[in-house]
Amino acid sequence: MHFCPFFRHAFNASLIVIALAIFVTSGLAQTPESAPQSDLPTLPLPQHPGRVAPKSEFSRPKEAQPNRESHAPSPAAASTIRRSSNLPMPGRPARGLLPPGEQKSDGGEESGDESTDAAVDPGLLRFLPHELHDGGLTIEYIYTGETFNKARGGLNNNHPTNYRSNFDLVAILDTERMNMWSGGRFFVYGQNLVGKPLSLTDVGDVQLFSNLDSTVSATSRPQYTAIAEYWYEHNFIDNLLRVKVGKQDSNADFALSDLGGEFINSSFGFPPNILLPSFPSQSVGLAAFAHMTDELTLGFGVYDGTPAYGPQGVRWGFDTVGHNGAISLYQAEWKPQFGARGDLPHTSRFGMWQHSANDLFVELTPQNPRTFTQNYGLWYIADQMLWKEGDSDDDQGLGAFFQFGWAPSNRNLIGDYYGGGLVYKGLLPERDEDYVGVGVANAIFSSGLKQIADFNGNFQGRHETAIEVFYKYRFSPYFTVQPDVQFISQPGGLYDDALLPGLRFELVL
Repeated sequence: MHFCPFFRHAFNASLIVIALAIFVTSGLAQTPESAPQSDLPTLPLPQHPGRVAPKSEFSRPKEAQPNRESHAPSPAAASTIRRSSNLPMPGRPARGLLPPGEQKSDGGEESGDESTDAAVDPGLLRFLPHELHDGGLTIEYIYTGETFNKARGGLNNNHPTNYRSNFDLVAILDTERMNMWSGGRFFVYGQNLVGKPLSLTDVGDVQLFSNLDSTVSATSRPQYTAIAEYWYEHNFIDNLLRVKVGKQDSNADFALSDLGGEFINSSFGFPPNILLPSFPSQSVGLAAFAHMTDELTLGFGVYDGTPAYGPQGVRWGFDTVGHNGAISLYQAEWKPQFGARGDLPHTSRFGMWQHSANDLFVELTPQNPRTFTQNYGLWYIADQMLWKEGDSDDDQGLGAFFQFGWAPSNRNLIGDYYGGGLVYKGLLPERDEDYVGVGVANAIFSSGLKQIADFNGNFQGRHETAIEVFYKYRFSPYFTVQPDVQFISQPGGLYDDALLPGLRFELVL
């Protein structure tokens, strides 16, 4: 009977998917003149914020196509499966993928503009297979390396320097290009992570200053090789309903900040007080997304609720399904256009999560703690383009993002989280593809944790605050270098302020 809780949620998810499909199809049948155009793309991510105002009442804003060689769509694989030429977030290569069916067979994106024939090679190593069967199967090889030095503060007086690396191997099979059926996509992601993390041994920060160190918070295996994700995704009803099933990273669809993905600190990926099945604990699950209007998308997902012991990412996932309840995610995503010319894109993501495991969560109290039958919380994420340098087709300029997360303080170490920052693309002359950013992530520890510390006569600070500044220099479509400095106030609420200068680079092979 261990499987009952999970499959009960999966059954409910199926009902929701069917209901959404009926609702959307019935709406199309009743008012066909108001239906979104099926041959237009979904709204692009604000992290690549070159959207222009809609040309008609029913058209969707299109991704900008600046007339620069670096932006030219490529007939090669690496440029056809992502929203732009920007490199993916390490450990989360499913982020930024175009929905299935939204890339042309000639390799250009379905933006409504004519695709260019300017060729951009898929990677540095041309002898590696990148595209097979005329783009039906695409393969990406992404290597990320980083080194940080703990210059001061933290757990001790040591000043260690580490090297951490992550290799992503991603294969995507497009069923339409393979002449199988339309609207489908298979995704398989293999990962190798090696090197020494510093958070547990020398820094003591709970937010984890590097998103490659996410493995160390719940496992003693900071180095591993695994098949991290494998899932199938399908678009129904002219791309108005999207369904994804398999072992997946929910942060590719839920609680993400598009602009926050440029940062290295883990909290800018998603608020740290959300029990999100994400890297390195991707889970088996089912997710569905319904495009209710051009601007509004509703999402629901249910995933295996097994905690990240192992971590989950190094297992196939099915061995634990149903043993620890399920995690359910609900999200409303709103994507309007602001500004006098309607060319400043905005994205708001409001959502909630709920974990159904019995007796898994213990009350944070010094005496006679209770056990809870569930855990839950809320999030709100906003990305906003503030100013553009040129015309509406240009995506250079200044953007801002904001993050908020809440969870009950009687059963979670972090009760409230606030984060945000500024990102500027193309700040320096002739450096149109570079990013510079500054962000602040503030995790507020729960009152229950403070009560336990006071009862034991220990000190527990109220919060941990991380400040990050970076410059991301793009040498080519295959190679970026990112100098980064982070200041962490009160790591873990217990230790001296820490300073961490470092450098990250990313290669598309």
